[in-house]
Amino acid sequence: MDWDKLRIFQAAAQAGSFTHAGEALNMSQSAVSRQVSALEQDLGVPLFHRHARGLILTEQGE
Repeated sequence: MDWDKLRIFQAAAQAGSFTHAGEALNMSQSAVSRQVSALEQDLGVPLFHRHARGLILTEQGE
């Protein structure tokens, strides 16, 4: 398990968007999105429902 991916996931969950998480972490939105997608791939489950208005945690993400 990659701690950086978990840290980025936590920031995205708290911020409610990849853009705001990226701003908080001094990363681009696309880098945050890639890291969360990689974590989802590692775990084999979706962690967020992605919507135009932001992110909502899935049951697995909670």
